[in-house]
Amino acid sequence: MNWAMSSRWIQIVLVSVLTLQAAIASSMPAPAVREILKDFNAPDGVLSSLVVSIFNLGFVFGPVLAAPMSELYGRYAAYSISNVLFLACNAACAVSPNIGVLLVFRFLSGCAGAAPLSIGGGTIADVAPPALRGRAVSVYSLAPLLGPVLGPAAGGFLAEYAGWRWIFWALCIMVGWRELSVQDAKDNATDEGFVSQAGALGLAMLLILRETSARALLEKRAQKARKRTGNSRYTSVLDDGGSPQEAFSRAIKRPLRLLILHPIVFTLSAYFAVIYGYLYLFFTTVAMVFTEKYGFSAGSSGLTFIGVGIGTVTGTLIVSFWGDKVATSLSQKNGVRRPEFRLPLMTYSVPMIPGGLLMYGWTAEKGVFWLVPMIGTFIVGVGILFVFGPLASYLVDAFTMHAASALAASTIFRSIFGAFLPLAGPPLYDALGLGWGNTILAAFALLMAPIPWVIMKKGELIRGKYAHRVY
Repeated sequence: MNWAMSSRWIQIVLVSVLTLQAAIASSMPAPAVREILKDFNAPDGVLSSLVVSIFNLGFVFGPVLAAPMSELYGRYAAYSISNVLFLACNAACAVSPNIGVLLVFRFLSGCAGAAPLSIGGGTIADVAPPALRGRAVSVYSLAPLLGPVLGPAAGGFLAEYAGWRWIFWALCIMVGWRELSVQDAKDNATDEGFVSQAGALGLAMLLILRETSARALLEKRAQKARKRTGNSRYTSVLDDGGSPQEAFSRAIKRPLRLLILHPIVFTLSAYFAVIYGYLYLFFTTVAMVFTEKYGFSAGSSGLTFIGVGIGTVTGTLIVSFWGDKVATSLSQKNGVRRPEFRLPLMTYSVPMIPGGLLMYGWTAEKGVFWLVPMIGTFIVGVGILFVFGPLASYLVDAFTMHAASALAASTIFRSIFGAFLPLAGPPLYDALGLGWGNTILAAFALLMAPIPWVIMKKGELIRGKYAHRVY
């Protein structure tokens, strides 16, 4: 794809913004959970975690449709449709009359928001050459990890000063500056003042975001040739000759086939799924810990996630600077470029994540000055990016044309853990306390630590053996 470097980076940044939007929505209600349950006269307990984690359950089902749609019909269509649905579902959350309706639309919002998470890597594979891919993936990787940190910080103050429903209206506004404004131009929406201000930004996004899928672009070119000449023999070089129904059936099965049948996708996704589950366990418990242990208000408790946020930003800077350098150095040394050269940085996460968990758990348990447990969450944040950045780069390099499906498989797996592991948080900490509870989590992370080294050593052999399972 003969694009200028600036055009490549514009697409990467826009996709990262779309991903950030969904990630913010995933955890934004966390500081307001108690107010939501009180407003609906709903019992505490599992529901306190479910309000947040059910959004991640939507991330399990959304990629199953988003990834094949993007590979067959193009990235642009998938992004646009998902944004409209995401806007509608968050508006429904804002006007929910009871907890059941809220949970249903939180789930559907997660399904819609999953598109950029699952196909963003495909966009990067489309526009970024291998030498640029590590930095591009690092920028993109920051969004799904930083978003859940920014969400509670904003959500806490919105809930405290405007009410919890404004959390969801704020999400509508955030999406609406891209999508709602365009709808106003077509349908003459009533709130002309707000929508006209949003319209310029919305139109700019729609004009700047471009189709990047080679398959979609070549098929569009072939359609124009068929229409111009009347010759039906003009086809895309990527057309496999099957019917659209057959192609969609294969594409919709591909993420699940990769997850279940490809050992590398399964093991790397399992490793990150556990770490990702820990992140969302933080989001459902940290606010309560700092409220009860340190007397933080609802608004201030949202700021306690900043430790993880600064950690993920720090991790992004390190991975973006060193990721491509390490991969290029190893490629020159070995005389060949391999996806496995993306993984050395992942090994540095092995001491960070357990160490950060232990520091956070035991210092919070003993009531040590609040900054110390936040430093523990900072270390965990750095470690999480050291896993996700190299993982995403590896899957993009290893599966290129089908990178969206590989990342969708990873998104499905990690979202299952992100949805259900937080439900175990309150019972775990109630039974064992923060210290021993986090010790168990740290021990489990250590048990999975050999995975990066195994893939680094045997990855090329395994990929060759199981290549047929991609198609």
